[in-house]
Amino acid sequence: MPKNTTSKKPVPPKKPVLLRLNEVLGFVFYVIWILIGLLFILFIAANFRQGAFKGLFSPTTNQQVPQTQVPTETTIAGIGKVNIACVRDSLSNEAISKIVEAGNTSKLSDEEKAKFEPCVMERDESATSPSP
Repeated sequence: MPKNTTSKKPVPPKKPVLLRLNEVLGFVFYVIWILIGLLFILFIAANFRQGAFKGLFSPTTNQQVPQTQVPTETTIAGIGKVNIACVRDSLSNEAISKIVEAGNTSKLSDEEKAKFEPCVMERDESATSPSP
């Protein structure tokens, strides 16, 4: 048999157009997402340098709001200086409102007056009348 003197290279089969388009679009898709990922990493790095994540990674310090001093004593006209906590503990809100309205203890019952007496720190000199 005679030898074939012509050398023909096997021709690769031609790829369909849609398959080739799919490969190109896939490559573009990956390039775009790589760029988005790099921008996202740069964004995080820039915020990290500015201290945006400082609160997340450092222990939180409780910043206490300065508390105002609540007075423990007050002066009531017609009565004198009284201890606020004692009055709140020993008298009802109604009895306290009677004292504030009248400016003295005249509207209180004998039982309420007895509970109120230990709360008075200093008597008002002008409110006390001399006893006969």
